[in-house]
Amino acid sequence: MRIVSPRAPGAAPAGGGRVVAAARERPVRVLVAVATAAVLLTALVWDPEWRSLRVVLTVLAILVAPTVWDSQNRVIRPAVAVMAALILLALIGPLFTRDPLMLNVGESLATPGGDLWFGTDQHGRDIFARVIHGARLDLGVGFSAAALAVIVGMPLGALAVFRGGLFDSVLLRISESFQAFPTLLLALGIVAAVGPSIPILIFIIAIVNVPVYLRLTRSAVAPIVNADFVLAARCAGQRELTILFRHILPNVKQVVLAQFSVNVAWAIQILAALSFVGLGVPVPTPEWGAMVREGYEQLVYGRWWVSVFPGVAILAAVLTLNQLSDRVRHGT
Repeated sequence: MRIVSPRAPGAAPAGGGRVVAAARERPVRVLVAVATAAVLLTALVWDPEWRSLRVVLTVLAILVAPTVWDSQNRVIRPAVAVMAALILLALIGPLFTRDPLMLNVGESLATPGGDLWFGTDQHGRDIFARVIHGARLDLGVGFSAAALAVIVGMPLGALAVFRGGLFDSVLLRISESFQAFPTLLLALGIVAAVGPSIPILIFIIAIVNVPVYLRLTRSAVAPIVNADFVLAARCAGQRELTILFRHILPNVKQVVLAQFSVNVAWAIQILAALSFVGLGVPVPTPEWGAMVREGYEQLVYGRWWVSVFPGVAILAAVLTLNQLSDRVRHGT
């Protein structure tokens, strides 16, 4: 005998509203994702020079674009919208701006206005174009370094708890050795020893952040390593790596994703700091930290726009990434 709960005639079944809303939302999400993919793929093949960094941003933008709209509250998520706008500017903005390396002595230190939205620097270069091109570099390095740190640190942290014993102790001692030094000082020392270049900067920023993910994942995995579903997987004869990647790591992804957003912000700040002291990307490559360094001397003479606009770009990216981390952490 089956008992059916009574409901008013014509009323939708329990949870029906959510199903209908999800069904209506799905075509919109698919349309946004397809349109975003088409625009970004066009930008991807337009200029192959930055293909390696642009691929990272392209994949991220396709994942982020459908989440800009909060269908439950019928509002736009500000942090996600700003981040998506920054990524789109980094990808397709350079196609519509001037050459960021073009010198024009006649327009040296021109004030913002007219065609020169952000003015020019002491070499006559368009600051708006340099900020847009710098977004491609800073965001690309930030997301690439944070992704590399996750790929290395997350499995190591989970494996440390899973294996335990000497393996766990050795990894902890190594991570503590890295974290004993301030992150920026450690990055400065490594860059000074091996020399600056974009691949090396990505690798160095990732290395100094690996211990963060190792310890974070270790602390998140420790309470569930002996949970019933893990023991059931072991009794079923599954291999350790299968249990690790299929059953354990998916249960800690929210914590790691929240930290990932923070680490991207850290990576952007580290890159900007290294470039500010002359150990980042080589000049005259447009990069936000290097642009702030080139313009801080002009502040004394009232030419604030040379360093303020790239500084605002760093601030906007870092604040937005921190807001995204809060949303992921609280599941909103």
